[in-house]
Amino acid sequence: MGITSALNNANSGLSASARAVQVVSANIANALTPGYAARQLELSAATLGGAGGGVRVTGVTRLVDPILLGLQRDAGASLASGNSAAAFWQRIEASLGQPGEGLSAALSAFDAALIGASERPDLTSRLAAVAESAKALATKLGSIEETVQQLRVEADKAIAQDVRTLNEGIARVDVLNDQIVKLRMSGQPTEGLEDERQALISALSEIVPLREYPRDTGRVMLYSAAGELLLDTEPTVFGFSPSVAIDAGMTLGAGLSGLTINGRPLATGDSGPIGGGRLSAAFALRDEAAPGVQTRIDAFARDLIARFSDPDSDPTLAGAVGLFTDGGGPDSGPPGLAARLTLNAAVDPAAGGALWRIRDGIGAAAPGPIGDPAQINRLLGALDRSLSSGAGSPLQDSAALLGDLLTGVSRNRQVAEDRQTSARTRHDTLTEAILAQGVDTDSEMQRLLLIEEAYAANARVIQTADAMLRTLLEI
Repeated sequence: MGITSALNNANSGLSASARAVQVVSANIANALTPGYAARQLELSAATLGGAGGGVRVTGVTRLVDPILLGLQRDAGASLASGNSAAAFWQRIEASLGQPGEGLSAALSAFDAALIGASERPDLTSRLAAVAESAKALATKLGSIEETVQQLRVEADKAIAQDVRTLNEGIARVDVLNDQIVKLRMSGQPTEGLEDERQALISALSEIVPLREYPRDTGRVMLYSAAGELLLDTEPTVFGFSPSVAIDAGMTLGAGLSGLTINGRPLATGDSGPIGGGRLSAAFALRDEAAPGVQTRIDAFARDLIARFSDPDSDPTLAGAVGLFTDGGGPDSGPPGLAARLTLNAAVDPAAGGALWRIRDGIGAAAPGPIGDPAQINRLLGALDRSLSSGAGSPLQDSAALLGDLLTGVSRNRQVAEDRQTSARTRHDTLTEAILAQGVDTDSEMQRLLLIEEAYAANARVIQTADAMLRTLLEI
């Protein structure tokens, strides 16, 4: 080996050591930076004319496990979906109240008022308590209806926000793809842009679970977990029209917007092209879970109307509506009955009615004996009578029907929380695994010491070669 070759080898070693110091220092500086992938300098032996020519820097590799990253993204989508479902059912359960609270307490207060009136039917105050408790029961059902529709509005707004974020995010990934391709073609580093792209895709994966497929040029293609192409050479565009207000009669395609992709309708179910993330969860809450709760509370309101319109509950009705009405009349059928439930104006003094009709019958022509509790006892019996709330429904009294409603909501809340907990545990475990693959400052410091030794050794080679050249020149 000639002196010139030794100098070239040592010089390449110094350059590689200097580049290695840059990589290690960047790793240490970003040890706590979210989304930062540790870098590793790639070296190879250089050759010149078949002989060793020192060392060559072939590039810088980002240390990322694509399989683990994909699993973590899927877990993040499941957690986002679980959070939405758990929050929804917690709000519904809080609106209904636990047994002994909320709707249950309102029904119990109405029952207690009827018992008090049956004991002293001559007291106007006891009859007034029946009317007020019946109003309170109807008001409580109306407030639950408002909560259900408010949750649907919030879900609709969340869909609009997620669609906007998804469109902007996919467009940004496309821009980063172009920048990375251009920098690679000019031989410039792209690791920082790749970090930004990876973090952005991970964030978008909470909305729709994504699959990332790298291209040789440095671009990535994006698919949904179900195989829907979202980004190749051009980003796709999702379409959605938010609703200003939502009522019980609005459904998907009838007042509520669905989802489109490049103008094409897209299924929004959990098993559809965008299923598994926060977006499909919001559609499920707006279009399935909330209407399901609405149906249950409407059934309870319908049961109240039917019970107190039964001739066995009030023989004076002669086919007219009883103590509870649908906005003043019989059940009209459309969804949202819980919000329209009202006390019959005939027994409401505020609406021009008379309290004595509670004691003597809504259809009575004139007041009867003030001490006769027979009609009030029939109203009491209406709550305890076993009736079917609909086709195929079992015979139940009011308390059992309410119990089924509360139990069903509580069960759904528990299932949602269990799924949320499971998703959080899985997400946290995978996140810790990814963090464990991040920057290890102890290892980086050890690597820095080795780089320092290599740098010093190459510098010593140059000093020795320089001394040899000086000696030759002095001869």
